[in-house]
Amino acid sequence: MSFDWDTLADRLRTYPSGYHQFLAPCPHHRIIAVEEEIGPMPVVLRQMLEHFNGAKLFIATGPMLRVFGLSTVPPLAPMEWGVDWYIDKFTPKWRESGPNRSGDWAIGMTNYGGLLLFSESRGIKEWDTGESRWLFADMPFDDWIEKVIKDGEVMMAELKLDRPQG
Repeated sequence: MSFDWDTLADRLRTYPSGYHQFLAPCPHHRIIAVEEEIGPMPVVLRQMLEHFNGAKLFIATGPMLRVFGLSTVPPLAPMEWGVDWYIDKFTPKWRESGPNRSGDWAIGMTNYGGLLLFSESRGIKEWDTGESRWLFADMPFDDWIEKVIKDGEVMMAELKLDRPQG
């Protein structure tokens, strides 16, 4: 599976300044090191990391979604980014916490505690960390991206913000 990250980046740049924050692309050697630790990454994740190593999307009073990247050396400040909110930190914990999770990759966290997981064979699913239940499963990656954009636009419109506050 491949995804057109350049087109998505261009699309997200059409929003007002401050709606999104992207971390710099991940160094290739870091991707290789993580794959040696926890297994070969799906192509779509590797491509994402080559474009940005984590992001905050639709930032109002806080980001609607944090897309995980790989942990950095030195680490980002805890107030800037959650200590364990990285693919290489969260994925092993997720996989160890239950059966049939070996193909799951933890890729993000919503502002309401939804853990986003990607599987090359099943697409995106979301686990509600507060209620310990699935919110949705087996959504194609492209459809999930469209859902994120639609939900983000709705949230920003509801908050009636001309520009982000944080």
